[in-house]
Formats: sequence, C-alpha cells, structure tokens
Amino acid sequence: MTPEYLDELAQRADPDELWRRRGMDHHLFTPEQRKQMDTAVALRRYASHLEELRVAMEAKKSVLITPLSPNSSARRQIDTPADHAKLYRETPR
Repeated sequence: MTPEYLDELAQRADPDELWRRRGMDHHLFTPEQRKQMDTAVALRRYASHLEELRVAMEAKKSVLITPLSPNSSARRQIDTPADHAKLYRETPR
C-alpha cells in the first residue's frame, strides 16, 4: 500500500475529520466517533511511516525507531548497517 492510498482510506474512515478537533473535545465523542478518529489516526500514522521508509530507501539509508512509550517513538535516518546493506543488495526488485 502506498502512503497516498492510506491517506485516502483515512479520509474515508473519518470524513468528519474528528482528528482535527481540539483534544479537550475528545471526551465528548461517542464510542463510535472515537473508533472513527482512532482508525483515521492509525492509518495516517502508518502512511507517514511508509513515506519515511520510502524516502530513506531512495537515499540508501535506514530508519532507526526508538520506542519512548506505548504511543510514541523517536525516529531518525541513519547509514545502513553493513549486514542490512548486504540484504538490500541481495533482495530482488
């Protein structure tokens, strides 16, 4: 799946764009609205990760992901470790 397709799915999942509402309003959401918003946020987050991977791949880099909590992480592009670079060269495209 492409990041663009995932963004399209996110828009379909949350046509009301609940994710744009102030955080203070989230407690007013119905359980269905909460699921709608969570689905769209998860899809957009995954789309962002895929785009980051695509950019790293074009630059012949790797992405380092460090979990900071169950809901957040720090990410950075790094030079690809030698053992991973070998795998990249061996993978058919």
